[in-house]
Amino acid sequence: MPITRHNGFYQSNDLAHVPCIGIESVRLKACVQHAKSTKLRGVFGSPSFGFKGNDLNFLAELPWLEVVWFWDVALLNVDGLYALKSLKRFGVHPKRPPVDFSQFQNLREVIVEPRKHDRGLATLEHVELLHIWHFKPSTGTFQSLEFPRSITELQINWANVKTLDSLPPLPHLTRLEVHRCRNLESLGNLADRFPCLQHLVVDSCGKVPKSEGQRAVSEVSTLKHVFVQGFKAGAGAA
Repeated sequence: MPITRHNGFYQSNDLAHVPCIGIESVRLKACVQHAKSTKLRGVFGSPSFGFKGNDLNFLAELPWLEVVWFWDVALLNVDGLYALKSLKRFGVHPKRPPVDFSQFQNLREVIVEPRKHDRGLATLEHVELLHIWHFKPSTGTFQSLEFPRSITELQINWANVKTLDSLPPLPHLTRLEVHRCRNLESLGNLADRFPCLQHLVVDSCGKVPKSEGQRAVSEVSTLKHVFVQGFKAGAGAA
């Protein structure tokens, strides 16, 4: 994700493949004005690139935005997000208030560290990509988390679950990746819940045996590529 200075402002062309301007707190008005004048479709922010604010109120001045990406932030208010009716890609973490995702019916990609009172993910009909980070509920399951049934790619990072059996059926899912889930022991029943699964990657999950990869190959006839804790099968396995 190369970020460079362009015309005096931080800019990246790699976030969701659209040009994005970096928001700097000390130059907030100038950054917003530049976004208005150029009609760039995305904004990003991080303390590393000058964003140190605790709210996203300025987004209300940029209602055409399609991409919002803020990381390493500690936000107290995200109400500005709700002005973005064309939002397609969401990523705001780690510290933020709960979000009502039902207000963003055009979302295609969601990268999220879930909050207890987040809601509305299950109402979204066009989300294709869902990446989940640091989901560690007291139950050790996914039962409290909503999933859009439309997703084709699911990535799970740093969750505390022991099995994937609590994931709901996802009829369109073709790619599943699981990384650094150190409590994970079993992949559960993949075939019944993900009938279109083609790509399976499980990495840095030390309690998952390679035999889980072998079992997946034998049970999931749609799989084309498998990498499970060093076990490889399918395209590029050699």
